[in-house]
Amino acid sequence: MEVLGSRADLVVDLTLVTNVLAPIAALVSFRFVRRRRHDVHRKLQLALLSICVLAVVALETRIRLAGGSGVFLGQCPPAWAKASRVFLGGHITVAVLTYVTWAVLAVRSSRRYATSLPGAFSRAHRRTGWAIFAGLCFNALSAIGTYLLAFVA
Repeated sequence: MEVLGSRADLVVDLTLVTNVLAPIAALVSFRFVRRRRHDVHRKLQLALLSICVLAVVALETRIRLAGGSGVFLGQCPPAWAKASRVFLGGHITVAVLTYVTWAVLAVRSSRRYATSLPGAFSRAHRRTGWAIFAGLCFNALSAIGTYLLAFVA
């Protein structure tokens, strides 16, 4: 079953949609911080992180069951094969760094949530959060590029 009208299956399509919507959802949660609604920001971030991790696990399972990322990239035009591998490598590298950093920030923030708002950790939290947001934006764009190369071109 396809959602976006390409050669990709439902899992790939839904993971792409999740990646594209993640930065938008993150921005929405940032607005709650500005309104001093830290509780809503926290819940949205934890929900978003959980949804994104579930999407990635589903995609990784799908990729492994299909025989690896080479099977997907094998569908792209031969002229784009090397560029596709490089593009995918960049996407995966930034995605892993983003998700690991995000998970670490979520754990550290949850431990300090009840005791230290705003607190000394707030500045580091804000900077790390914006770095994660930049990673989410890069992931959204690189996921679109990888998707186009592997399933549309």
